[in-house]
Amino acid sequence: MEENHFNILLIMPYILNLTTGSQLLTVADGTIDNSTSLTFIGRNFSGYGESLEENFIKLLENFSSPGNGNVPSNTVLANALRGQLWFNSQKNQLYVNYDGQNFKGIGSITVGSTSTVSNPSDGDMFWDNGILYAYQESAGSYVIIGPANGSQFSSWTFGRTSSSVDNFLHPSIVSIVGTLPTAVFSFETYVPTNPNLITGNTLNTFTTIHQGITLPNADTVTGVSAVTTNSGYLLWGTAADTINARNVSVANPNLSNINYYIPLSNITTGSVALVTSSSFYYTNGVLNVTAASAFYADLAERYAADAAYDEGTVLVIGGEKEVTVTTQFADTRVAGVVSKNPAYLMNKDAGNNETHPAIALKGRVPCKVVGYVKKGDLIVTSSTPGYGTAAASVVAGAVIGKALGTQSEGFGIIEILIV
Repeated sequence: MEENHFNILLIMPYILNLTTGSQLLTVADGTIDNSTSLTFIGRNFSGYGESLEENFIKLLENFSSPGNGNVPSNTVLANALRGQLWFNSQKNQLYVNYDGQNFKGIGSITVGSTSTVSNPSDGDMFWDNGILYAYQESAGSYVIIGPANGSQFSSWTFGRTSSSVDNFLHPSIVSIVGTLPTAVFSFETYVPTNPNLITGNTLNTFTTIHQGITLPNADTVTGVSAVTTNSGYLLWGTAADTINARNVSVANPNLSNINYYIPLSNITTGSVALVTSSSFYYTNGVLNVTAASAFYADLAERYAADAAYDEGTVLVIGGEKEVTVTTQFADTRVAGVVSKNPAYLMNKDAGNNETHPAIALKGRVPCKVVGYVKKGDLIVTSSTPGYGTAAASVVAGAVIGKALGTQSEGFGIIEILIV
């Protein structure tokens, strides 16, 4: 009996996937694929060595080709993949494909006193001792990027300066106009190692730099800057009038009176006058007046709250802090209503509006209310958190105030008179 032998040839194409796992292409046996910038070789392709070695060359040179501007030549670099690099031999710059179709240049910066790039292209940069330069192809030279510090420029620049005092660094920002430092912005007060701050400056000095903004040649005690209006290095704004008021010399014309007079400035003319009325004076930290008026209408005080409450919210004594939101009808623990604009605020430095809301104790104030309310109704706490409501008769001590407005139904805000 004869045995028959059969040779079975399996055809197994190569399936090539991207880094993401998605399929890029399939290369059949005995063929090559040029649908990308590289040549992919199928199984049993004759003479595959040449294509394989050319692929290595292309990768080494990043598909170097002249292209056309920022676009590679399709005859040299066809069907580029996202993330592929291309060296533009026309501009001597490296580009990256960012979306599968378009390329953009990869910026490079040389560090040194001059650029080490031969035949630079538009946009080539180098960093020299704190100044960044970029090559401008139309001008055929390098230009400084951004405003520059020098006599030929009129820009305002900011530079970082730091001085070592008692082995501590004090970073600050110095503003420079032309070649002169005009102000220093600092988080803390310190004495700079070099009062001139920048090389070449001998006019504007900073003996002591204070927390906040320090002007040049400022007195270390009073803070008054010796820079004149003619020099042009002044800071202007809404605080200018308060600076003028500080410079007023106040003399007491009545030596037998221990009270000091208060200088006031006219907001229209800017002229300064002294208050000489004996009923209006300041002594031992207390301002004494015969009478005063205010634009707003309620007397308020800050109390610690367990949460942030908006204006008009009804609060009671309790909770984790001093006050919390009301949750029951006619609560005798009622503290008051969160004020929007108090005419007089007591305990003002206890905190801010988020932690210590101002609670109206007397006067008129907007108040959140629920249900039917008519003018003159007594307002008490309600079971709706933060809202007051009208009550015909209530327990003593539960009244917040009296309604100055009306509401037919639902939720709203009306003015009430705190009693």
